[in-house]
Amino acid sequence: MRYFIPEWDDRVDPDYDFLSDTHSAAHDEDALANDAYMWDLFGIDRVPFDGVLVSVATLQKDKRKYQLIQEKGIHGFLGLSQEFPIMADCGAFGYIGEEVPPYSTSEILRLYRDLGFNYGVSIDHLVVPAFAIQKERRMQITLENGLAAFDEWTEKYRDDYQLIVAVQGETIEDYLGMLREYLAHGATHIAFGSLVRSPTKFILELLDALIAELKVLPTRPEYLHFFGVARYAILPKFKEIEDLGVEVAFDSASFLRSAWLAAPTTEKNYITEDGRGYTAIRIPQTLKGERKKVLDQEKVTEVGNRCLSLLRKYEQRDIALEAVLPTLAEEIEVTGERPILLEKYRRLLEDRPWEECGCEICAHAGIEVVIFRGNNRNRRRGFHNTHIFHKVFKNPDAWPNFTDTRKISAPTGWIRPFDELPVMIPGEKVLVITSCCKTKRAYDPETSMPARDLYQGTIFRKVRQFAEENRFDYVIVSAKYGLVNPEDEIAGYEQMLKRSADVDAILDQVTERLRSILPDYDRVIVIAGRRYRETLREVADDRFGYLEAAGIGDMQKKLNTALSTRGQCTLANEFFPANQ
Repeated sequence: MRYFIPEWDDRVDPDYDFLSDTHSAAHDEDALANDAYMWDLFGIDRVPFDGVLVSVATLQKDKRKYQLIQEKGIHGFLGLSQEFPIMADCGAFGYIGEEVPPYSTSEILRLYRDLGFNYGVSIDHLVVPAFAIQKERRMQITLENGLAAFDEWTEKYRDDYQLIVAVQGETIEDYLGMLREYLAHGATHIAFGSLVRSPTKFILELLDALIAELKVLPTRPEYLHFFGVARYAILPKFKEIEDLGVEVAFDSASFLRSAWLAAPTTEKNYITEDGRGYTAIRIPQTLKGERKKVLDQEKVTEVGNRCLSLLRKYEQRDIALEAVLPTLAEEIEVTGERPILLEKYRRLLEDRPWEECGCEICAHAGIEVVIFRGNNRNRRRGFHNTHIFHKVFKNPDAWPNFTDTRKISAPTGWIRPFDELPVMIPGEKVLVITSCCKTKRAYDPETSMPARDLYQGTIFRKVRQFAEENRFDYVIVSAKYGLVNPEDEIAGYEQMLKRSADVDAILDQVTERLRSILPDYDRVIVIAGRRYRETLREVADDRFGYLEAAGIGDMQKKLNTALSTRGQCTLANEFFPANQ
């Protein structure tokens, strides 16, 4: 199996001065030319992945970068040998909202050759819930492009690079049907797309069906790639596929980005080889967003500098942990973080995991790698996490340490209830999570519209009004689509969450989408029934609270009260303390 890392400008200044928080002269002169990629820091012999995935759509956004790649070739620009596998795709997420992809097959195949890629993926069009009504058309575009690309590549470019044809779908049969079409046409290298937001349960079912299919196919593919999927639970299935003689590869940046995107209470900013995870210590340089308006930047800077000094003394064992914690508590207070983080910081500092690691990042940066502060620390921590993932990935005996062992039902008290809704919390960013409803404007899967317009239940409409009047962001747990934004285009349906199996079917999708946005919020207000709240069990932390009601009538009454008291904070202080 091979793991590819997406190339998304993940670079750092190799000579960054952590003590003064200043860049090197080389960075200031030309960051694009002089900053370092992960392989520059680890060395090519110890690079923590087996290939690089590059998006053409992303490359072309940076004109200078793209010009340099055209001049040097992709390997020359990245500083990798010609033999190191670099794969290109078109970057379908970049044109997800378009009717058709903005490239032609001839154009993209020639570009793959001219830039020197080892692998190139045919043009696909994502099949996602937001554009469910276009599913058949998008699948047809993907298949036609794949077949045309295979024919042209066979005639012109077979000796230049390996073509990979893309599969798109929604159901298991969608994927397998397109796979069969490609195999019948002679294609041997095939990639499965649109799985990045799919629940693990669905992916496992797809892989089981794929394995059964491979066992009976007269001709098997040589290579299967799975875009955006790197989950320990599916690695054993990948191994089963390889045992059938099919090479498997996948790509993901999730472990890299967890260094700064994972919510602090999930303890996944810094991971270790034995499955432990830690919260990085937040010491911001510059306040941003709402906090910039309500907090004292001068005080934040002063306390932050004291924290950094004490942490470095602690690393050298010049002072005890108890001498550091009071200042960390002060840092939490002046930056508006949650007090619960202090215990997570204590655990991190007691364990000193960066000293056990031994990777190039931890060996060079030391305690700086576990400090959440700017690109040069945060991305280095992401490089470390990628190193850990790759090391574990290559050791099947270690997979169980990272396998998700979920509880069947959420533990008591996992989201704390409250009796009335907050109408406004000054200086804090609030996310409202609500649920879909039975009453809809359309039930026909051929009819689609923005989610906020599809749902017409009384409670939903009042929650929407509550969120919009208070300028709170809100998202919707959908029994069919997982988690959707109000503006997402979705088709009509009749599903509701009635059983635990219904919850499990969308749990991973809800979890992954929420994890990507939760770092932006200080408070999370849940207005949804029990089954829908269960979909939040993997991400709920001390920011979460749900509106408790005796029934629909009581819920409606409480929402009416909140709407009539707009502009006041009606939430009990003991649940969301003002200084927390």
